[in-house]
Amino acid sequence: MSKSNSYRSGQHVTWNWGNGTAKGQIAERFERKVTRTLKGSEVTRDGSDDNPAYLIRQEDGDEVLKLGSEISAA
Repeated sequence: MSKSNSYRSGQHVTWNWGNGTAKGQIAERFERKVTRTLKGSEVTRDGSDDNPAYLIRQEDGDEVLKLGSEISAA
């Protein structure tokens, strides 16, 4: 597994969003395909051993689903 794609529960991460960056905290990790309904929309990420998917909770309580390759340690 690529070290840059490995994050632990509770870890703070950032990702590009629009013209800036967003941040949140890792809530859950998935090493398989995962689909969640977030803000009324189905979101799917094809998580794997090499590029896990992460459920991330933002400070305002919203949740996002991102692959490890889409996020960076904060």
